[in-house]
This record gives sequence, C-alpha cells and structure tokens, in this order.
Amino acid sequence: MGSDKAAGRVLLPPHVEPRKYNLRLEPDLERFSYEGLVKVDVEVVTSTNTITVHSKDIAVHEVSFTPGQQGSAPIAAIALAFDLKLTTLSMTFPTDLPAGPGTLEIRFTGTLNNQMAGFYRSGYTAADGEKRMMASTQFEALDARRCFPCWDEPARKAVFEVTMVIPTNRAALSNMPEAEVTLLPGGKTEIRYMPSPLMSSYLLAFCVGEFDFLQGVTKHGVSIRVYTPPGKKNLGRFALQVALDTLDLYDDFFQVPYPLPKLDMIAIPDFAMGAMENWGLVTYREVDLLIDDNKASSQQRQRVCSVITHELAHQWFGNLVTMNWWDDLWLNEGFASWTQTFAADALFPSWAMWEQFTTDDQAAALRLDSLKTSHPIQVPIAHAEEVEQVFDAISYCKGACVVRMLHSVIGADKFKEGLQVYMNRHKYANTETFHLWSAWEEVSGKPVGKIMSSWTEQMGHPVVKVTEATYSAADKSLALTLEQSWFLADGSDAGDEAKLWTIPLVYSTKGVKASEVELMEGKTHTLKVPLDSESEWVKLNAGQHTLMRVAYTDGMLSALTKAIKSKALPAEDRVGMMSDAYALTKAGKMGVEQLVALLPAYSQEDNTTVWESLEMILVGLDKVLQDNAALQQPFKAMAAKLIAPCAASIGWDPKPDDGHLSKLLRGTMIRLLGRFAWDTPAVQEEAKRRFTGHCEDPEAGSLPSEYAAPVYQIILKSGGTAEFDQVMAILNRTDDIAQKKQVYAAIGAANSAELKKRVMEWAVTEVKLQDFFYPINSVAGSGKLGQDLAWAFFKDNFERLRGMLGKASPSLMDAVILYSSGGFCDHDKAAEVEQFFKDHPLPSNARKISQVLEGIRINATFLQRMTTSPLADKSFWDSLEL
Repeated sequence: MGSDKAAGRVLLPPHVEPRKYNLRLEPDLERFSYEGLVKVDVEVVTSTNTITVHSKDIAVHEVSFTPGQQGSAPIAAIALAFDLKLTTLSMTFPTDLPAGPGTLEIRFTGTLNNQMAGFYRSGYTAADGEKRMMASTQFEALDARRCFPCWDEPARKAVFEVTMVIPTNRAALSNMPEAEVTLLPGGKTEIRYMPSPLMSSYLLAFCVGEFDFLQGVTKHGVSIRVYTPPGKKNLGRFALQVALDTLDLYDDFFQVPYPLPKLDMIAIPDFAMGAMENWGLVTYREVDLLIDDNKASSQQRQRVCSVITHELAHQWFGNLVTMNWWDDLWLNEGFASWTQTFAADALFPSWAMWEQFTTDDQAAALRLDSLKTSHPIQVPIAHAEEVEQVFDAISYCKGACVVRMLHSVIGADKFKEGLQVYMNRHKYANTETFHLWSAWEEVSGKPVGKIMSSWTEQMGHPVVKVTEATYSAADKSLALTLEQSWFLADGSDAGDEAKLWTIPLVYSTKGVKASEVELMEGKTHTLKVPLDSESEWVKLNAGQHTLMRVAYTDGMLSALTKAIKSKALPAEDRVGMMSDAYALTKAGKMGVEQLVALLPAYSQEDNTTVWESLEMILVGLDKVLQDNAALQQPFKAMAAKLIAPCAASIGWDPKPDDGHLSKLLRGTMIRLLGRFAWDTPAVQEEAKRRFTGHCEDPEAGSLPSEYAAPVYQIILKSGGTAEFDQVMAILNRTDDIAQKKQVYAAIGAANSAELKKRVMEWAVTEVKLQDFFYPINSVAGSGKLGQDLAWAFFKDNFERLRGMLGKASPSLMDAVILYSSGGFCDHDKAAEVEQFFKDHPLPSNARKISQVLEGIRINATFLQRMTTSPLADKSFWDSLEL
C-alpha cells in the first residue's frame, strides 16, 4: 500500500491508474451469487510487476494483463495476495509490466449478500403475490470492492461500461441507458449499457428485478423515470414531479446542464440509508420515495421532497465534482443538505423550509457539535474505513449550516456565481475545500477562506456572551461588549483559550429587520446598536444564520421575553431564543428556573416551526426528569397547560383551509397531548373514538396520518394485550411502509414489561433489518421502564445483534446503541455502559459510543442541578403565569 505523506492517507499504489472498466456480471437470484468479469483499461505510470486493487468478499479465479502494444500476448498472474485488513488484492506477474496503456482482466465470483451493502439482495412481493428476490447495489463509501475488484477511491475516476446478463423475465437498470440488448440461449438476456462519464467507483449502480415505472421529461429534455416494486407505480407521481422540477431548477442554478441522458429513481425494498445518489440511477428506501396521495402526511411529503432534492443536488455536487478524499466528505453532504432546503423552498414556498431548517439541520448540528466527542467538518481520515463514522450531523447538518452562513455573508448573487465558476472549472474532476472557497473569494472579493477555515477546520462552535450593555441616551445607541468562547454542552472550561471563530454578526431590533454583517474576529468585540430607548429589545444572530449560541444580560433577556410574547420576533428567532436558553441551561450557564420561566412566553404561540422546537425541549426535559417523579409531576402539569391553547385552537379535525403547515402543527400538538395529557378524559375519549373508527374502516379517514402514531401510543398506554394486538394487526392489513413505521414508532408504549419485551424480540426476528431499531427505540423512549428493558435486551442479545448486523453499515449498530442506552440520566449507568463496551468492543462504532456516554453524563449532571434548583420548591411552579 502507498501512503500519501501530506495527509497520512492509506492509498493504493500510484503505479497503475484505471481509465475504463468493462464490467460483465451475471447474477443468479435463486442461488444468491453472481459470475463476474472485469476488463480494466489502465495506464501503467511506473513499470511494476504488481498491481494492487481493492477487493472484499470476492473469489478471484483468473488474472491476466495485456500490454497495450500491438500484438502483445496476455500475461497471467503468478501470485494473488489478499489483505483482509486493508481489503486489497495484490496481483504479481512474472515480469515487470511496461509503462503505458494495458488491460487488466479478472474473472471472479461473488455473493448477493443480505447486508444491504455491495451487490446485495432484497425481497419483494410480485404482482401475483409471490415472494421474490431482486438485486441492487450500495457502494458508498467503500463497498464497490465488495462487488468487483477496483480502485475504490474517489479520486481514481474512470469510465464504466456495464454489461448485465439476466433472466429474460427480469429487467435490469444501470447508471446509463441501454446500448444493446441481446437474447441468449437458456432464457437469458444480455444488456450492454452506454459508457458512463468519468466518475468515482462508489457512484456505480445496477438493479435487477421486476419493476413498474412512470416517466416524464424535463423542460431541458432529460428523461426521468420513477421505478417501483410491481403494482406500486401510482405511488411515484409526487416523486416524479418533484424530480422534474428539481432537475430544471439545478440546471439553471449551476449553469451546467445535467450531463446524462436519463435519470432513474428506484425504490428498493431493503435499504440501509435513506437514499444514494448513484449517477443516473438514484436508489431510495421505499418510504423516502413513494407516497400515497390520499393518505400521506405533510411530514412524509416534506421528507420525500427533501430526500429527492438532496440526492439530485449530488448529481452535480459529488458526482460531477467529487471530493478528492473522504476528509472532504462534507463537500458532498453539507452542500447537498443546504441545497435540499434551497430547492424544497423554491418548489414549495408555503412550507417555510428555511424556518424549519433552524429546528432540523441547525438544531442537530449544534447538539452534536457541542460535545467533546464531536469532530471538525474537515476531519482527518487516514484509513478510508474511518469515514463510516463521519456520515453524521457534522458532515451533513453543520456543513449545511456553514454554507448557509456564507450565503448570508456574500449574498445570493455572488454565492450562485461562485458555484457556477466552481462547477465549470472542476467538472469531472476532484476537489478539496479550498477550491470552493477560492471560487467564492474570486467572485465576491471577500476573504472567504479566512472566514470559513475557523468553521470547517476546527471542532465546535462559539457562544457569544454579552458581558456589558451600556445605553447612551445622547446618541440613542446601545454599546454591547461581546466575548466569544468554545461552547461545550457539559459547561466545562474547554482549556483552549486560543480557539476563536470569525463570526458573522447580524442583529435585529424593533426598527431593523437585519443589520449589515459585521465580522467578530477576536476574543472580544464591541457592537454599537442604534436604539430609541434602553428598554427596547436587541436580538443577536438575527435570522439564526450563524452557528452559535448567544448569552444575554438579564435586562436584554427580559426585553426579548416580551418580544417573544408579542411575536415581535420572527419565528426563527423565537426558535433561537428557546434553543439557546435550553443549551445554556444544560451547560450550567443559565439557571434552570430562568429556562422554565421563559416557557410561558410561548403560551400563545401558534407557529408550526416554533412548536417543533418547543416539542424537542419539552420532551428533552421530560426525559431527563423521568428518574425524578417529584419534579416530573409539576413539570408535566406545566407542559400540559402550555400546550393547551394551541392544541385547542388547531383541534383534531382537519379543516377545509388547512395548509401544509397547519397539518404539521396538528401532528405536533397531538404528539404533545399524547405525551403530557394522554391520561385526561378528553384526550382518552378522542383517541379511543378515532382508533376504533380506524380499526373498523381504515379508509374512513377517522385517523389522519399526521397523528396516527401518538393515537396508537395513547391507546397502548391506557390498554392491555387486546389493544396491543389491535395495533399490531394494522401491520398485516397494509403494505404501506409509512403506515408500518407509525406502528413501529408507537408499539413500545405497550403498558407492561411483558409486552415491551415481546416488541423487542419481535423486532429482531420479524422486522426488516433496515427497520428493526425503530421498535426498540419505541420501547426505550416509553419511559424509565422502557429504557431499562431496552438496555437489558441489548446486553442479553449483544452477540445475536452483532451477528445480525454482520457486515452491514455501522450506522445500523449506531442506531441500536443510541436507542438502547442513550436515554439514561445517571452517572452510575454511564459507568455501566462504558464498562460493557470495554468488555465488548465495537471499533466501528467507537465514536458513537463515546458520544452516547458523554450525553448520558451531561444529562445526569443536568438532573442533579435541577434537584437543587428552585424547581424543587412548589412555590416556583405556582408562580408561573400560564
């Protein structure tokens, strides 16, 4: 193996470079195997007698090399050496291979595995009701090598020409359109596809099975098809329209036309991720592509739209221009995460997607990035396998946040112009982060690299504290002295006083919607704000464009609380105020009583996005208090009072004038009723009425999808085995994955330890591998008993779970670990969890385990502070004005 000295990367030797792959595969869907032949046109850069490629779980039978000189004979390899740790195959030849062109030929066989990685199998139900198998691929990040021997690194771009040999009664798709179809003896069909553009190995894809499809053509002439399992093509109409509109939008935005002649999107029955951006053949989980227009919730529409706009952004950002190495993964994922919101907002402006960005991407980024176990956006990757641990909220959500921040600094026009320069300059090539900064710097004239390096190259984000606020009546201004420091969720002193960020500061007041951007570059900064009177409010980080926390003086906080009550602050700033207060309180930088006293300011709140943020905070506090009934009881009573006005206003019944956001809000409020007021007679009666009607006639519409899951939870919490069986029966009468997920999300609320245990056993024996952790999470999230049972189940079934997940994506085990142990708020439990994983190490999940442990300890300390705060006094709760 070679090593890139500059970055310490472990790479394949540079002596031989791939130029074009001719890959022929013949899958057997009954024996779950395939025959393969790959002929790779290469350039021997330096004469060598050994060629090393990536190869994993493949049986190699024959290897030869033919030099490019006319009349050269094939040279058979004399030795094959597999390195299981590095997943490489080294092929040694009897003599040095001459520098120049040549062709490497490898004959091999492989297995269609059941791990949702590489070339793998999925089960589906055919139109005649028969259970059948299909095959599809998932190669990102490191699993093209599980399908065929290749140079499995993003910078080793090549052309791919694929040939598939399949049963004549099946169909096959790949990145490119068919070039030639030949009928073979024995009921076989050979399909040769057009050569791909120059691209990375992880973007290659193929699917074999039975599919229905519907199609359309963009205004710019690109054919788009949505492929579905048999009998489900009507569920692809929404996705098709979103894709048609999005591809045209991106063509115009990037000013580089989509370069392939077609774009296929296909729903895969078994899929570990949400979707995968394979160039020209994007693969999706069924639930993230297919929608029943008559039943789908607003949340599901929004999810499908965002997943599609994300994956189609990758056709440019990632596919056309690709990161040079995995330490710049964020160039793919962070930008696509920003663009998904940009495009969804353009397609559906009434959805308020940028408002929702603050409660989704930004909240997730701030939460993970406040841990000591976080990592920089540009994280050093030596061994490629390490990248599996950084497909997380830092690469995706923090990446999106810093892109949005820069957009606000340089403006929409220069942002767009810089992207067009970047795309045209680097298409079909590989880049590093500085190439993107350079393009924006060039068009804007601003020091983009200097501004952004502090956000991408170092871990964490700042808290900006107002240390002094001095009002001058003479010139009607408020002078704010600001101080920045590294914000950590546990409130500890980071011990890194040198760590600073270049912070774009924007403020708003009663008379100024958003000030001009002012950069804070040092430890302290003075900001002068024009203000008519000392009592007026000033909101820092107006619009929540910068990834930071803000700590105000008591006087400023008091003025802002009044602005929240009167809704003088825009929705995203009302979200920001509550989100910052919650984070500062958990870190011990603000009194718990101050946080809880802020909540009544939202008692007349009616904005969907603000309530989504309030829901996260109320549920977060409730989970921390589940170990302390004395505090949880008055908190739940207060929460029930807080949600009552909005819940009553939005009601349970859909209204004729409901918009997308009204439906989302109704779902949020009924979830909150199901958590904080589920045992009240009115809620019980309404839930039972709707559930009964739904069981009697699922098509009658008595239980809208927006809030089916919380109604199931209410029924389960107040019922027994009979109600449990009724909810489980819903799974047997639907093949709609979204409806199944509603049951998975609720079933753990069953009202006995015995039923909760049954749920977890059922999850690992009967639920698909891609979904089995949802019921476990449902159990763990159902309260203290559920959390204890989920952790006990994980420990007792550890070897079984590890065997189940085998070689599947580490993200699946990450989810099980988080859901089984992440809800504890006890230092002793943290020690127990830590010891368990010392005794049962999981190297591929080490980062997630460390983050879970840090989260448990933060919550344990937070709970300790609450028990000694004014919250422990009944008079505090009586004093709240609700």
